[in-house]
Amino acid sequence: MNKFPAGSEPVATAACTIISPNYLAYARTLASSYLAQHPGQRFFVLLVADLSDANAFAGEAFTAVTLSEIGLEDLPGEAMKYELLELNTNVKPTFLKHLLQRYQLERVVYLDPDIFVYTPLKPVFAALESSNAVLTPHLTAPLFDGREPSEQDVLYNGTFNLGFFAVRNTPEGLRILDWWERRCLDLGFSEGRTGLFVDQKWMNLAPGLFEGVAILRHPGCNMAYWNLHDRLLSGPASQPMVNEFYQLCFFHFSGLVLSDPAVLSKNTDRFTLATRRDLAEIFAAYREHVIRNRDATLETLPYGFDAFSDGTAINRLTRRIYARHQAAFAGSNPFDAAGSFYQFARKTGLLAGKSAPAKATWREFSGTDRRVEAVHILLKLALRLLGPNRYELLMRYLAHISVLRNQGVFLKPD
Repeated sequence: MNKFPAGSEPVATAACTIISPNYLAYARTLASSYLAQHPGQRFFVLLVADLSDANAFAGEAFTAVTLSEIGLEDLPGEAMKYELLELNTNVKPTFLKHLLQRYQLERVVYLDPDIFVYTPLKPVFAALESSNAVLTPHLTAPLFDGREPSEQDVLYNGTFNLGFFAVRNTPEGLRILDWWERRCLDLGFSEGRTGLFVDQKWMNLAPGLFEGVAILRHPGCNMAYWNLHDRLLSGPASQPMVNEFYQLCFFHFSGLVLSDPAVLSKNTDRFTLATRRDLAEIFAAYREHVIRNRDATLETLPYGFDAFSDGTAINRLTRRIYARHQAAFAGSNPFDAAGSFYQFARKTGLLAGKSAPAKATWREFSGTDRRVEAVHILLKLALRLLGPNRYELLMRYLAHISVLRNQGVFLKPD
């Protein structure tokens, strides 16, 4: 049983999130919802951007922290190696360690910025009383209906959703964070072909590697689009119940499209708000909260890690080749247009001007596109020339080299 009354956990408990400035409205909404349920606690927000200080955020309800404060060994290197989403997620264990040590906290809860807290997190704090860390699984009931996300998608992205994580300041809790930090800073790529997915996939291993890692299956904790198949809301939006029995502690509005009130999540085709009327009220209220918290000035503060010092845009291939050869450029700022990495990137043909690279996904490829058809013709020709056995070897090599980091075998410094 949790020995602290609802909402009155000691000041040595705090919560936090991580954002780049464009997500400020979400962080404000989350912080206010958490602090309303946990009066007396503090809420921290790590700002992932090239900021010299957090003075612009001095008037917020939360305590703003800059990347330069949390003790990263090589901030410029990590910021070059990782894209925005990767950097935001992979500094998480370093940030949690910083909070535990700097503020002498007994426990800290991480929540993604697109979460809203409805009631005190009593199940989380109760679990932490006898554990060193707490995780929530994506799925707590089987799912096999041909829709997305599927069980296979969860295998790809990770058993646990790291939009939530709680840790206690114990020797084992700190050992978990030390291990997780090293994995995130070294191998926190969003790289499905090598089995990696930012900070999240590593936590598949945590319950087996460490003592006291609790798996919290409470239906009211981390309710989101991926587990709606076994969770139904009822009651008033101010105090919703899950499956008529459990209080909704926090809902994760992952994949929300703020500009389209009809979309439940852009990441699923299983449900819509039209088919899940039980969610309509909390979604409408949440959108209103976020919109009220918009700030045109602060939200447009530049990220700062998306271009070299001369304005040349940095693409994913450039970042991956830097990651492969990071040690060769140690001691220099990789963003410096007069530096050794920029000169190498220009010489190797990695640079593509000052326009931000367009985002591309598999959905943009069409089997009837002439360019795709031309590739298919070449592959059929390769099969005829090589025969099935050597053709399979070719496919294995192409799969290996399609991982951009692996192209460092021929894109390398002299």
